[in-house]
This record gives sequence, structure tokens and C-alpha cells, in this order.
Amino acid sequence: MTPRPAQPLTFTFSAFDSDTMLLMPPQTSADLSPMYNITVSLDLNPFVPLSYVTTVRRGATQAGDIVGSFELSINQKRAFVTVRNVAKRLADVMWNVHGSSERYWDWFISDVNLRWDCRSTLDDGSPMCVCYHAPSSDQVATFVPPPLDTTPPGPAAVLTVFPDGWEWFDQILLSALVIERKRGLEV
Repeated sequence: MTPRPAQPLTFTFSAFDSDTMLLMPPQTSADLSPMYNITVSLDLNPFVPLSYVTTVRRGATQAGDIVGSFELSINQKRAFVTVRNVAKRLADVMWNVHGSSERYWDWFISDVNLRWDCRSTLDDGSPMCVCYHAPSSDQVATFVPPPLDTTPPGPAAVLTVFPDGWEWFDQILLSALVIERKRGLEV
């Protein structure tokens, strides 16, 4: 991981190709190599509901170090998250804040506590997700995925990480991906 930046940095998700998406650094970066490789595969185990497994690795290829993964079934009855070889049920890692909106979550695993508020929507229909370091209210990131009903090619999803969130970049990215998958399954 590069040193902590002095200002927020915005990263762009590449278009999904076959089974892979890349998280690209800002165009102003000295190194324009992909920071993360995100793959999705199907788990077709006949004894469990059909589920998707998303794996996040450092760098441009599937040979990079694994940051974490999550598995979520279509009916959301099977849901697991793995971070640094610690596997937990998603319900024990992410939950709705105080029984509130489906778009307001707490995330806690490996001593990292984040709060995602995705209740705002931009003019184009994209959710505006703001991430805070809990229990404080320090904003550490924002995530703007394209609207689910956008006509392809839609706008690229973007993740902005603030200097105060830099040390939790891995979990900010992983939790944003979980939120987006859950949001897609709600439709």
C-alpha cells in the first residue's frame, strides 16, 4: 500500500470483463497500475443455494495477495465474509444501524468499525454512499456506484478514500462491494 495521501483520492472501477473488474488509481497518479483485482465466480454446490463469491486481490492479476472475499447467495440466506483468513457470517459483520433503512449499515471485522450511509441519491439515480469511521463521525470514504437501471455503458463506479480512511482502504473497498451486491439483490 502506498503512503497515506495528503488529500482524498478517487479511484475508478473498470468495466466488468468476463469475471474480473479492476480498481484503477486516479489519472494523476505516478503509477497507473491497477490497485486491486476483483473477481466473481459462482458456487454451484448442490447442497447450498446458488451463490456468488467475490474475491479482492492486490494488483492487476489473480496472482496478487488476497485482501478478502465474500459469498452471498441469491436469496441472501448464505452469506459469509473473509478478511485476513478470518471467516464470519455476514450478519455478524454487517447489519442495519438501529433497525433503520436498508441503506444504512455498520461494518465490524478485525477491529475495523465502519458505518455506511447510502440513503442519499444523486440526480442521475446513483446512490451516494458515505463511509464514516465508527463510533466517531469522521468521514473516511465515499462510494458512488451507477444506478442499477442505467443503460449500458453506464458511468463507472467511483470510490473516494480520504486520508483518515487510508489505513482501512482494504475494508472500505470490501464493504463497499458487499453493499453494492446487497443493493443489487434487493431489486
